[in-house]
Amino acid sequence: MPIKPENRGRYPANWGEIRARILARAGNCCEQCRVANGDLIVRGIDKDAGTFQRFEGDGEVYAADDGRLLGRCRASEYCGNRWTRVVLTIAHLDHVPEHCDDGNLKALCQRCHLAYDAEHHAATARETRRSRKAIGDLFAGPLETGEAG
Repeated sequence: MPIKPENRGRYPANWGEIRARILARAGNCCEQCRVANGDLIVRGIDKDAGTFQRFEGDGEVYAADDGRLLGRCRASEYCGNRWTRVVLTIAHLDHVPEHCDDGNLKALCQRCHLAYDAEHHAATARETRRSRKAIGDLFAGPLETGEAG
């Protein structure tokens, strides 16, 4: 995922080197679904949901969750939406940009990265929505009662 401008300062100055090292460790492929960085693929929909097919090759169809080969299919018979270029990202497994140890980083395609982060994104969105209603917090929780004067 692109680094948000407000988070840029949380990444080390050598982030480019770290990213390159993690991509090299992963063989320049997603460590979840094994799709290659820069590959042109179509993701399956309807009867082919949960799969992807590469533009290059002989019609191989792969499982979107782990990249295992499922078989072959003519492109004209494959139910996909649109062709897209894969861009690998580096995921922080603990969601902390400052924690850049190799064991905390994983090369993931955008789909796998979003799937990995889904729960974290949902929690962040809840907090954002809640913070917009901060006045409600004034009245949350039990009321303390004191002696009437």
